[in-house]
Amino acid sequence: MFHSISLTLEQLGDKRLRSVLILSIGASLLLILALAAVVGLVLSALAQTGTGWLDEVIVWVGAIGTFVLALIFFPGSVQLVSGLFADRVADAVAAKHYPDAPAPRHVPLGEVIADGLRFAALTIGLNIVALPLYFILPGLNLLIFFGLNGYLLGREYAEMIGQRSMDRATFRAFRETNRGSLFVGGVLIAALSTIPVVNLTTPVVATAFAMHEHERLRRRTVPR
Repeated sequence: MFHSISLTLEQLGDKRLRSVLILSIGASLLLILALAAVVGLVLSALAQTGTGWLDEVIVWVGAIGTFVLALIFFPGSVQLVSGLFADRVADAVAAKHYPDAPAPRHVPLGEVIADGLRFAALTIGLNIVALPLYFILPGLNLLIFFGLNGYLLGREYAEMIGQRSMDRATFRAFRETNRGSLFVGGVLIAALSTIPVVNLTTPVVATAFAMHEHERLRRRTVPR
């Protein structure tokens, strides 16, 4: 896994990834601003009590809450951006490191968008359900957050890369065999997506990392 991280970081300067990285950073920034705007509007609507000091407290708490909630919801939403650039990133990684990998199948854009929306809705929904635990269980809240999002992101990125070359039955067996490694990889992606500024690179970095992990695990577990 550390080798996958190293290979990912080494290739970020690759000219095939440079333009994709710039585009994904822009798209991720827009996504964060959109999430912050939505959360901010909701919290601002609550600051209409008519009591001056209480409204001011709500505004200040809301400003902090907007930042925190945007970070909480970003891991799920970022998959929308990742899906748009997944093929270009995976193809660049495969061309440089895995020229003998199985030829990828073409995934229609409609399927990519539908999968991204499905995953974003699931992840944001589950994080909303878990939201009270994040605020009332100091210490444990981090374990809950990274456990939940690590599982979801590990599974989703594995599926995004796996569907390029595996049928459903083969992928299910692959995922079951490697669920521990996929979970740890998902936790690393979740951690990356919560680091301000750095998280703008998540779509490219996470996809490249997932590609390396997929090939590492495939060559270890799937007969050739």
